[in-house]
Amino acid sequence: MAREIVYADLRHLGDCSPAEKQCAPAFCPWWHRLLFIAGGLGQLILLVLVVVLSVWACAGCKLCPQDWQLHGERCYWLSEELGNWTQGMKNCENQDSQLVVLQDKKEKEHIKTVTGKSPPPVWIGLMSHQKVWRWVDNTPFNPKMLGPSLHEMGEGCGTLRAKDFEVNRCDALHKWVCKKNPFLLCSVTAEDREKSKTSI
Repeated sequence: MAREIVYADLRHLGDCSPAEKQCAPAFCPWWHRLLFIAGGLGQLILLVLVVVLSVWACAGCKLCPQDWQLHGERCYWLSEELGNWTQGMKNCENQDSQLVVLQDKKEKEHIKTVTGKSPPPVWIGLMSHQKVWRWVDNTPFNPKMLGPSLHEMGEGCGTLRAKDFEVNRCDALHKWVCKKNPFLLCSVTAEDREKSKTSI
């Protein structure tokens, strides 16, 4: 039996030559269209969620330099070396920070965790001049908020031992604590944060 070669004329549904008057319509089953629409909506919802979550997460993207501790809205660092008050102040300034200025009792309590259990005194950004105590950022010392008054004590520089303020000669040798703002991975304003919270 001789081999026969058969050529088939293949056409897509819906293709027809001009000579033919009728051709089969091209169509997809209804469930193909439904899957296509559902897939598109799913991608749109996923895109919106990614945008909303990235804006919301950026509000907490704060980083401190290596060896610094993030607490609340600030970074804290305890020196390893000893120095006098002025050396501590200059060392902090060289790291784009300042000797710690305590804003409230919670922050004062946190310094205890930075310095460790039963620490020796550490320099803080407090100094007296003519028996007037001021912080290095020129804000006045508030004894009501932060503990006992230092006003009766003489000239000197402020240290913190555990949770108590002490006065030392400014040329004494102690470690010191620096404080700075964290690095923000993405800058989101408070207004943007509120908008993203209300949109969730």
